[in-house]
Amino acid sequence: MRRISLALSTVALIGATAGLAAPAAQAATPAVAPQAVKAAAACHEDNAYIYTDGTRLRTKASTSGGVIGQLYFGDPIRILKSSGGWDYIELKAKSKGGLSKGKRGWVAHKNIIPPFCG
Repeated sequence: MRRISLALSTVALIGATAGLAAPAAQAATPAVAPQAVKAAAACHEDNAYIYTDGTRLRTKASTSGGVIGQLYFGDPIRILKSSGGWDYIELKAKSKGGLSKGKRGWVAHKNIIPPFCG
């Protein structure tokens, strides 16, 4: 149920933001466009969350990587880099599973809520 309401909220927010962003994008001059792209990239890296309970934080970008610990729905993360279907992340706060803030490791991309940059 949590996933459904989060998905509906995200869709509503994105839909509302898309309506606001469209006129601004049309009015933007070419000199402003690169700054907007740069801001979106920074937001992406720093505004993501874990999507599923019991997500394994691993030492390598594969299921054979050792398990550091588990993450839970809503744990805030920063995406540092991506490789295939995996993301190297850093915890922005202590996780619900007890992992400390700043802990780094690999998480399957399917277990991450895409960041909302608005």
